[in-house]
Amino acid sequence: MLKQLLKYEFKATKRLYFGLYLALALLSVVLGVTFRQEHALAHSTSFQNLEVILMMVYVSVILAIAVLCFVNTVQRFCRNLLGREGYLMHTLPVTETQLILSKLLTSMVWVLCSGLVGVVCITVMVSIGVLDAEVLGTVDWDRWKQLWQMLYEELGPEFWVAMVWTILINLARLASLILCVYAACMIAHQFKKQTMVAGILAFIGMNIVENQIDKLLGTNDATLFVDVTYKLVDASNGSEGAPVMHYITAAFGQGASCLFCFVFTAAIAAVYFFLTRWLMKHKLNLE
Repeated sequence: MLKQLLKYEFKATKRLYFGLYLALALLSVVLGVTFRQEHALAHSTSFQNLEVILMMVYVSVILAIAVLCFVNTVQRFCRNLLGREGYLMHTLPVTETQLILSKLLTSMVWVLCSGLVGVVCITVMVSIGVLDAEVLGTVDWDRWKQLWQMLYEELGPEFWVAMVWTILINLARLASLILCVYAACMIAHQFKKQTMVAGILAFIGMNIVENQIDKLLGTNDATLFVDVTYKLVDASNGSEGAPVMHYITAAFGQGASCLFCFVFTAAIAAVYFFLTRWLMKHKLNLE
């Protein structure tokens, strides 16, 4: 049944995203062409004004996609499960777990697709505006292959392992953030008055608690995935009172610290998930 829920979720949301994706792709091509013509028409005031307007529209579309990701995440959860549509959704032969997972997976996919589309569109815009077809045709791809091999050898496997861990941890953090939004929506649902204020305060409060635990354990340390080290932490060098993560890194190495960070992030996401599920199962009031 989860497969069917995901099917209808994507069907209900794809038009919103595809329209903005198409607009961003078209603007990327147009901006790339204008950048290419910039030198020929550098002294044209009207051309420069057009270029500024197109760039403002381009940035606006990117911001619109970012806002849509957040608004759609909240709106699809609240309207579909806590609003009038909830009367139908909660009569379906599905569990609360399947309902929450369908919303979570859909939101994660759209956020990741939006980021990928943004990167591809910016790459296309730069390629059209800067690179010539002749230049692309004369690229020595064998040399590029050798360069990547050299980078792999110079960086070492530790870097790429850390990169994989970084991706996994960021995916877990994305899931945790979305589930935090869902939990805040369920908490706000318990209040008949000032629902929006209650949801905002709940979201801020849960994030403050999570950040404090993050800071205490050191799982938010940015150097965790860059500085691959196996040095021991010496208490005489100021390690006293250091976050737990530093001791884990010192004792077991980078792999163990990354695993600890992933497990912690997944645990926080699980707390938000079970809180949302429990409130939906025992405290749901659609009247």
